[in-house]
Amino acid sequence: MSNSKTLLFEVPDYLEEDEIEQYFRDNVDELMPAFDLELDDDRAQVDEVSIENLELSKDRVDIEYLVEYSAYYGCRDMNYADEDQRVVSGIRDGRRFEFEIFVPPPRRSTYEEF
Repeated sequence: MSNSKTLLFEVPDYLEEDEIEQYFRDNVDELMPAFDLELDDDRAQVDEVSIENLELSKDRVDIEYLVEYSAYYGCRDMNYADEDQRVVSGIRDGRRFEFEIFVPPPRRSTYEEF
């Protein structure tokens, strides 16, 4: 991978190949540093992250994950909830998986547009 920091995720040797996907689902918290959990709304918060689909090949893994989020606007007595499907990919080496740690892009202000 590039010069950025990486996250190593290892699957135990005792698991069969067809059990790897469930292991990812059961240990989704360990993968959070690789996931993009940024939200457009500053008041929104992430409620849950779940793996929707996992595609394994000999040297790669692609994870489709769902970010569920919500926000509450007290001044308007409003709240909402939504979800967003996202993808992260990593390199596979046997039972070791390497992902780039997600670094959010710098926030831009409207002043930069002029």
